[in-house]
Amino acid sequence: MITLKDKIKNLALESGFSAVGIAGTEYLADAARNLQQTVSQKQHGEMDWLAATLKERPDPTAFFPGAKSILMVAQNYFRKEEASFLPGDCGTISIYARGRDYHKVVRGKLKKLLSHIKELAPNTKGRIFIDSFPIMEKPLAVRAGLGWIGKNTILIMKSRGSYFFLGGILLNLPLPADPPFSEDFCGSCNRCQQACPTGALTAPYQIDASRCISYLTIEHRSAIDPAFHSAMGNLIFGCDICQMVCPWNRFAQDSTESDFFSRFSANDLLLSR
Repeated sequence: MITLKDKIKNLALESGFSAVGIAGTEYLADAARNLQQTVSQKQHGEMDWLAATLKERPDPTAFFPGAKSILMVAQNYFRKEEASFLPGDCGTISIYARGRDYHKVVRGKLKKLLSHIKELAPNTKGRIFIDSFPIMEKPLAVRAGLGWIGKNTILIMKSRGSYFFLGGILLNLPLPADPPFSEDFCGSCNRCQQACPTGALTAPYQIDASRCISYLTIEHRSAIDPAFHSAMGNLIFGCDICQMVCPWNRFAQDSTESDFFSRFSANDLLLSR
């Protein structure tokens, strides 16, 4: 017998998502402790919204009290031809940002998916998230069985790598949760930590966001400390270094989602001298 859960997961895959899992709505205690440590050590930089939502973030039901299960999805955005640095006289943009805004793409697909779920179960209510409100996508993805959080603090899926957007739908449906991903396949590898040019990966599974090039070029609003200028090179928006050196990304496959194909040519990114 195909259960409602199976039908919903099949719908997600048919919608073009790369992976799907069901998580429970329990409080994320371990993630809460890690976040508290990050904030207390001032490693969140100017991201004051992290501190402001410290209590709500680990509770998946904080923004949708009726939630009884969480549909988690992953969307591949990798393009092998993009997985390299541009020449030194060009600005390098992170792979994920070279295509269309992923918020719009993934949110649109999730909206359609929720509509299809409501056709299956007419009393369904849900709330979509894709960086839309404070919720901890990576720990929830682990809980849904999609993968593990690597030493670079990014979710890694075995035999698929880490070039994925994460999103989901909080549902009022009591769907049985999938087994959480309980293994860690990073082993003794620490290539990501060794490769980080600014030393943002201060220890395995720990990141000082205030030193991260992605943070410095996207979230940081004030002047960048000159101490980081040389290490940043020609990275002007985001950074893929810790993913590019990760052995698991040798399994990364090209995304077939045309919205994630690059909109830029080298001429678009020429740096003024």
